[in-house]
Amino acid sequence: MLIRFNLQNSYDKVKFLTLLQFILVLIAFVSEALVTHSVVYFSFFFQLILLIFTFNFYYKALAQLYYSYWNISFILAIYYIFSMTRNFLVIENPMIGTCFFFSIILLGIACYIISSPLYYPRVHWWEYDFRFRADIRCMVEVNGQQFRGRLSDLRRGAACLELFSHAQIGQPIQINLEILNQNFTLYAEIRSKREPIMGRSIVYGIKFVNSDLEQKQRLRLLTNYWHESKKIKIRNKFAGLK
Repeated sequence: MLIRFNLQNSYDKVKFLTLLQFILVLIAFVSEALVTHSVVYFSFFFQLILLIFTFNFYYKALAQLYYSYWNISFILAIYYIFSMTRNFLVIENPMIGTCFFFSIILLGIACYIISSPLYYPRVHWWEYDFRFRADIRCMVEVNGQQFRGRLSDLRRGAACLELFSHAQIGQPIQINLEILNQNFTLYAEIRSKREPIMGRSIVYGIKFVNSDLEQKQRLRLLTNYWHESKKIKIRNKFAGLK
């Protein structure tokens, strides 16, 4: 099956970088086995199957936006660093070590891109108690219809939006809210969608459309307000534990 990517899309970029990472690691792994004459051993085939299985599960975790993606990323990072160090210092094969080095770079870039609220919103353990969540209430207009929603995790020109209504990826939306006695409107586009547990709201990753200076100033005000609200919630949470 032919895999196609739209490299203008950040999500597709991460998928492409992950596949490129796998190709580099596979080349490095087989090359190391050839250099050390370990291809004929059972351990080589066992490790090769394990590597392919791990990357298959890793790619599926990315495709489904499972949080296990981060656990596997951490394990792979340790493996890359260990393999790079072994090839540079023990086996003394800088070419193979360089392959693992570039794999670390690709992994880091992919993790940075995908860590956006568009795909993996940050939720701290205390935020599962809604009293300590720094959500901002808003009204969301989708296809001329208005729904109540909540905004959270405002970072990098994006945010996490929770709604009890269905919308399509790529759909433009209008967000109306009031903060600091100011009413204003922001425009955004839905980039990702995370299906909820029964009874929970749908989680959307949205990208704000900063078409003019006024929109940028409003987004900056909203982001600063959200960060300050979050700090206050954290203080209230841990003040209650003393």
